[in-house]
Amino acid sequence: MKTQFGSLFIVYLLIMGCSQRKHNPVQGNTTVNALEVPETIVLKSALQYRHNISLWTLNNRPFSGFAVSYYPDGTLKEKFGILQGRKQNEALQWYPDGHLKIVTNYYKGKLHGDKKIWCADSEHVLIAHFNYVEGKAHGEQKKWYTSGELYKKLHLNQGKEEGLQQAFRKNGVLYANYEARKGRIFGMKKAALCYGLEDEKVKQKER
Repeated sequence: MKTQFGSLFIVYLLIMGCSQRKHNPVQGNTTVNALEVPETIVLKSALQYRHNISLWTLNNRPFSGFAVSYYPDGTLKEKFGILQGRKQNEALQWYPDGHLKIVTNYYKGKLHGDKKIWCADSEHVLIAHFNYVEGKAHGEQKKWYTSGELYKKLHLNQGKEEGLQQAFRKNGVLYANYEARKGRIFGMKKAALCYGLEDEKVKQKER
């Protein structure tokens, strides 16, 4: 009887263990990005950026810590993490009035996760929300007019158009609406919807 009970108990534990593993939530990009960056803070101007190897150094060694820069009045302008010479986690930029300008996520020097941009006027409207995976634009990409209306909604697969691509006038009327499949276009394409997203060029590494 004890042997039978013990066997049932072991089976129960195995079932519970499998159940717990099966229901663990999938972690998003933000969690994947999170590597610990030392709390060392230096002025961005004190660092050297080696363009040929995309590396941030201090005294000729790969830097780990945070780089910051300021406006002339002492207001924080920019702050970003660096790990072993590569941008890591969030990179933040602010307008002179203290409002956020750009928030970008990095993983080992590559754009990875979302990137958000706000306009400079007093309303500070969100005007762009891009998504990247390992340096390439991937997934849904959105832009808005400074007045808040949706401007573009694109879908990319590793930097290339894939799926529904749309552009709108301020009044909400579509002026481009097509589907991209394996390099072919199906639908209404009245204007080129560059996946570079108006000055947002897809890069493997970004300074």
